[in-house]
Amino acid sequence: MHINAGAAALALVLVLGRRKGFGSESMRPHNLPFVLLGAALLWFGWFGFNGGSAYAANEQAALALVNTQVATAAATAAWMLVERLRYGKVSALGFASGAIAGLVAITPSAANVTPVGAIIVGALSGAICAYAISWKFRFKYDDALDVVGIHMVGGIVGCLALGFIASAAVPGGGDAGLFFGGGLGLLAAQAISVIGVMVYTFIVTWVIAKVIDLLIGFRIAEEVETNGLDHELHAESAYAFDELDELEGATASSPTPPGEEAAPPRIGS
Repeated sequence: MHINAGAAALALVLVLGRRKGFGSESMRPHNLPFVLLGAALLWFGWFGFNGGSAYAANEQAALALVNTQVATAAATAAWMLVERLRYGKVSALGFASGAIAGLVAITPSAANVTPVGAIIVGALSGAICAYAISWKFRFKYDDALDVVGIHMVGGIVGCLALGFIASAAVPGGGDAGLFFGGGLGLLAAQAISVIGVMVYTFIVTWVIAKVIDLLIGFRIAEEVETNGLDHELHAESAYAFDELDELEGATASSPTPPGEEAAPPRIGS
């Protein structure tokens, strides 16, 4: 599912093209608290997604719940470690992105690996996806939500990892991976499925998107893009930046009352 989403996203962004200012202007998330709230909701909801796949309250469901938790935690830690090594700092956005990468990667194998295996899957996905999101700058495709770097790459890591560390000793059994005496059979099946989904989804999505682009067009006018869709389509925006800037300017020009410290600058200013 996530490889499908990532391949489709890549095809769409190639047809759609880059946003104005991509690569030269800062395009940070406009509301990090909302990003963290969304990640928290996904993390919580994913327990029902993976655990509920057992269709029963049994040992298999319990294993899926434990694996979902430890893999996601390992992925966030690995992502933040990569950020620390590359940039010298860790970020809230990186924490949320690492969590999603871990959730994506453990989904194919939530009931087929041990908790130790789940930690390995999570750590690999967090570290690899933390690097993969920078591919868009190297190859110049504008993936605003990092669907390629997180969902497609995380899905590939999770699917291929199953071929290496799947355990037949877990509740419900199943085929063992290469490192557990299962040979290359499961790994080959996973690799074929990964390649097949990527190729099929990318080609079909690209064709559909190209036809739509030729018939009615995908891109909005440059003026509309510059002004913002909220303003152009709804005559309103989520944030009154002009008023905030005026208020900040007035505050900065006013003298600080004796005995009081100056207010800290607004985040992002």
